Amino acid sequence: MAHSESVHERPNYVAVWAWLVLLLGISLAAVFLPFSQTLTVTFIFIVAAVKAFLVAANYMELRFEKRFIWYIAIIPVLLFIIMTLTLIPDIGTIH
Repeated sequence: MAHSESVHERPNYVAVWAWLVLLLGISLAAVFLPFSQTLTVTFIFIVAAVKAFLVAANYMELRFEKRFIWYIAIIPVLLFIIMTLTLIPDIGTIH
């Protein structure tokens, strides 16, 4: 007797890898753009978040998991953001 499993299409790992390499190149090139250091670092962190999402969704296959797994993955990210935002006044006073 065959049981029904949730069969899903496998991600194109080479395409995901190519996107990760492209985003890495964008992060490295951002250092040479004529923007402020704060804007450059913010941009690099945003690109890093996109890369982390690509890895989690494709290589860890979280996009096929139930919502509970997503909540487990998102909560530390939210806590990191909250902690960073609360420390911004202290960071701004260091000379």
